Amino acid sequence: MLYKQILEVQDLKEVDTITLFNCLKPDQLLERFAYRKQAGMNSQHKDFIKLKGSKGQVESSVKNVQNENDIVGFKCLHYSVTESNGTVEVTIVKKRKIDYTFGIRTKDMTATAPKDYQTEDKIVTMKANDIELKFNVPIVDDEEWEPDLDFAIELYDP
Repeated sequence: MLYKQILEVQDLKEVDTITLFNCLKPDQLLERFAYRKQAGMNSQHKDFIKLKGSKGQVESSVKNVQNENDIVGFKCLHYSVTESNGTVEVTIVKKRKIDYTFGIRTKDMTATAPKDYQTEDKIVTMKANDIELKFNVPIVDDEEWEPDLDFAIELYDP
């Protein structure tokens, strides 16, 4: 019953083996469930860390840009993970068959680095045949209760 509650399913047959295996790893969701339940943190669909991409993904300065880039963008603009996930995998898609170089950086919002997540700041090049680029942002899993926290990832012209 505990696994069903943690994984939010009616039957464990609905869960793929990788998800179930990850739940069994030390210091993962199952091990921390009792703490989170006691701390009142297991309300239905409660997210602990959220990542928000912006619609104007590629920009030439630090200010927010609302124009959508026609070459690269986020596959999904919003990701939500629990701290116990350890990382959030972000996917960037390229819309044209050209070589393209751009920067990726994280930006503090209510979540701050390095307390809540590890920063990312790098320049990447996607080759003409590359369609997607996936990368992970490490999430810090601590014992402190916190409300939902947000941080952003920006794509920018280097």
